[in-house]
Amino acid sequence: MRPGMSTDTFTEVQTLLEDLDFPADKDAIVRHATERGAAYDSAPVRALRAMPVATYRNISEIRSSVDLGPDETPD
Repeated sequence: MRPGMSTDTFTEVQTLLEDLDFPADKDAIVRHATERGAAYDSAPVRALRAMPVATYRNISEIRSSVDLGPDETPD
């Protein structure tokens, strides 16, 4: 069983992606987050970069696809 994303990191991901137009593919999602000011090596962007290559229909699908340990928090 894989660990879940920390609540703090997911909250930051939601904030970064709040105005993202869905559906969106992984590259568009990562690009959107960095264009909103997130550092490429921040916890939220690392989580997004680690997602499987796919087209995501909503934030819930993104949440289900990220794989962060519970001890990771945003930078």
